[in-house]
Amino acid sequence: MIELIKNENSAPLIRSSVSDFCASMGYCELRINHYLKGIKPPQTKITIDGTTLHKKEEVYEKEHFKFEPVTQETLLDFTKDIEFTREDVFTRFEREISFGQKKTDLLFYGRADKVFRSKGTLIIEDSKFPEYKDKYLDKFEPFDDQKLQALLYLNSKFSQTGSFQKECFDIACDNRAWIINIKDKATMESIKIFQGYQTKQAEEFLNQKISRFTMIVLGKLGPQHHGNSKKCVHCRFNDCQYKIK
Repeated sequence: MIELIKNENSAPLIRSSVSDFCASMGYCELRINHYLKGIKPPQTKITIDGTTLHKKEEVYEKEHFKFEPVTQETLLDFTKDIEFTREDVFTRFEREISFGQKKTDLLFYGRADKVFRSKGTLIIEDSKFPEYKDKYLDKFEPFDDQKLQALLYLNSKFSQTGSFQKECFDIACDNRAWIINIKDKATMESIKIFQGYQTKQAEEFLNQKISRFTMIVLGKLGPQHHGNSKKCVHCRFNDCQYKIK
């Protein structure tokens, strides 16, 4: 969900899951209105299947692979390769946003599919199991919401317990990269792999989305409709008053 928490003696706090932020700023900004009201979209066969398939990946990896424990020493030494078990790392992205003399605190929380470091590069890998895989055949880059998700994870603090006050760490690196793995739901094999480094352009893309999101939540900007009727057809907010019919 997305929450705006106002404090009398400190800056307001905007708290959101990574998935809801990405769905809003990468798919439809009007979702922010729903989330702020506490309205959740219903689960669908697509979302249930996605959860089930991610769980299958997690179980398969645990049954077939064994990873070396990651120590504080190896976290700090970016010359050493490390790899975490799938779905074993929670993320927390925090930032203070200033508008003139006023400040707002941001918190995005999530859980990464796969986190590892190879040859000094921190890599986030995310698996996607689309209902209609043909839409990816002619694409050369991921959708905005998928890229936003990977970038947020890459710039977060990490925890294996989810209790960030007790256990929280950074992963030393000299580069950051993302992999978005599009897989067939039936075979679980890759059908398309997008990958790239976190460039200055990617950082600007993330920062612009974060800034606009903050302004919308605070009521300083109105959300824009994407104007795409196909997006409305596939949106899980079935009773949305903004839906294009």
